[in-house]
Amino acid sequence: MSEDIKCHMCGEIADEFRCKDCDLPVCEDCCVQPTYMNQVDYTQCQECGDYAQEEYFLEVSREQEYEAKLEAKRQKRRDDAKTRYWKPENVEKRRLKKIERNKLRVERNQKAFASAMKIVGDMMGNN
Repeated sequence: MSEDIKCHMCGEIADEFRCKDCDLPVCEDCCVQPTYMNQVDYTQCQECGDYAQEEYFLEVSREQEYEAKLEAKRQKRRDDAKTRYWKPENVEKRRLKKIERNKLRVERNQKAFASAMKIVGDMMGNN
């Protein structure tokens, strides 16, 4: 009788399954079952599956820490910008610029009105 290949995890007879990662024989009961959380479409033993899942969670954890650091940096930058924005000297600069813009707008509107009145006067025959 031929020698049966035994599962490296439980010692049961492993039919034709071999773990893709560690290349050891594994029985059907010790294989990772595919679910919606782990989309495996190959044979993988429980040990390798647990290791892959742990690696995945560590990677997600590192990404979350990185995103948290970035968000903290952005928040500090926003707070600094808000502090600069409300400094009295900056508020005064913005107020003076607004006054200057309004003066220029009024002058431009007066020139446009005078030009329009001249055109209308020329059309009415006031040469």
